[in-house]
Amino acid sequence: MHIPVPELFNAQEGDMNPSGSESRSEKPLRLFFSVGDMSADLHTANLIREIRKLRPDAILEGMGGPMMADAGCHVHYPLTSMNVMWFRNVFGHLHRVWQTQRSTLRHFESHRPDAVVAVDFPGYNLTLARWLRKRRIPVVHYISPQIWAWLPGRIRKIRKRVTKVLCIFPFEEEIYRSAGVPVEYVGHPLFDHLDGVRVDEQFCRDLRTEAGDVLIGLLPGSRLQEVKRLLPVMARAARLIARQLPKVLFVVPCAEENHEEVTRRILQRYDIPVRIVKGRTFEVMKEADFCMVASGTATLELTHFSTPMAVLYRITWLTYLITRVFMHTRLIGMVNILSGREVVPDRLLWRDNPEGLARDVLEIVGHPERRKEVTDALKELRSRLDHPGASRQAAESIIRTAEELRGHVPDGSSQWPTARSADPQ
Repeated sequence: MHIPVPELFNAQEGDMNPSGSESRSEKPLRLFFSVGDMSADLHTANLIREIRKLRPDAILEGMGGPMMADAGCHVHYPLTSMNVMWFRNVFGHLHRVWQTQRSTLRHFESHRPDAVVAVDFPGYNLTLARWLRKRRIPVVHYISPQIWAWLPGRIRKIRKRVTKVLCIFPFEEEIYRSAGVPVEYVGHPLFDHLDGVRVDEQFCRDLRTEAGDVLIGLLPGSRLQEVKRLLPVMARAARLIARQLPKVLFVVPCAEENHEEVTRRILQRYDIPVRIVKGRTFEVMKEADFCMVASGTATLELTHFSTPMAVLYRITWLTYLITRVFMHTRLIGMVNILSGREVVPDRLLWRDNPEGLARDVLEIVGHPERRKEVTDALKELRSRLDHPGASRQAAESIIRTAEELRGHVPDGSSQWPTARSADPQ
C-alpha cells in the first residue's frame, strides 16, 4: 500500500542530499524532532531555542506542536493532535500512527537528518527508532521512557535501537548505564521553565480573598478525555468536602475553550462553590491550599510550588487489570515514585470512590501538622530535582552526537561499543 507523503514535507533551503558533492562537515546541521504531546511540545520548544543559540544555521524540522513552530522548527505533521492514552485509544489510532511513520521515512529518503531527536512518547518513538536503525540514522531519546515504573523490558529495545538516551531524573542514569545503554543525565527541563514563570500576584490575592478559609484546585488534566473521566469524581468528592468545610472555594483552571464548555456542563450537575477560570493554572497551583490533580506533569508543577495534592487517574476495570500486570510500581504519582514512598495520596481508580478521595483531602487540609509534613517533603524533592540549564545541556549533547555521526551510524546500532553487540530487531 502506497502512503503519500504529506504536502508539508517539502524541501527547504539548505536541504541535504546525501549523495551530493558537498562535504558533510560544510553542511548545516539537520535535526528532526518526533514529539507526541503538549508537555513534550513545550520542552522541545525550549530545547530548540537552545540549539538555535548554539547553531543558528541548523535546519530544524519535525512532528510536533505550535510551541515548536514558534521556537523556529518547521513542523511537518501535527503529531500532538493524536496523542493517545492507554490501550483502547492506542488501537483506535494505529492507522494514523503507521501512516505518519511511513511518511516520515519517505521524507528521510531525500532529506536525511544528522540525527532524530525522539522526545518522550515511547510507544511511537521506539517503533520509529526500529526503522531508523535499519537505515543507520542516529536516534537521541530525550526525556527517556520510564522503564523503572512501566514495562521494564523495554530497555532491551532501547539498547538495540537508540544511539543515546538523555534522562531527566538523576537515578535513571545508572539504570540505563548498567544495561549497556549510552546515557547522559541532563536534568528536568520543567523546572527551568517554571523558574522563568511569572504569576499574576494580583489575581492570586483576589482569588485568596474570594476563597475565604480554604482554596482547593481541581486539575483533571490537559486532555479533554481526562476532564470527562476525572472531573465528575473530583466534583463528587468536592461536594462531600464542602459539607465539612463551609468556607471552601473550589477553582478549575481551563487552558482551552472547549475544555471550559465541558467543565461547565459537568459542574452544573453538582451543588458546590466553584469558580472556573480561563488559563491561570500556575496562579491556582501557587495559591491553592490543596489540589486534586490528574497523574502527569502537573504533579511536578505542584511540587515546584510546594502545594499539597491528591494524585489520581481514572481507567476502566479491564485496563486496571492489564495495567497492574505491567506496572513495576504500585504508585502512579511521579512525586511518590521519585520519593520512594506515598508522600501524597495516590489513587488509580477503576471505579468512582469520591468518599475515599474526600477523606484524603480532609486529612491534609484539616491537620496543619500533616500539611507541613507534605510541604516539607515536596520542598526536599524539589531541591533534589533542581538542575539548572537542563535544556542547554541537552542541546549541547544532541549537537555533539549529531555532528560526530552526521546522519550515519557505522554499524547500524551505535557508535558506542556497549551497544554494538546487540542483535538487530
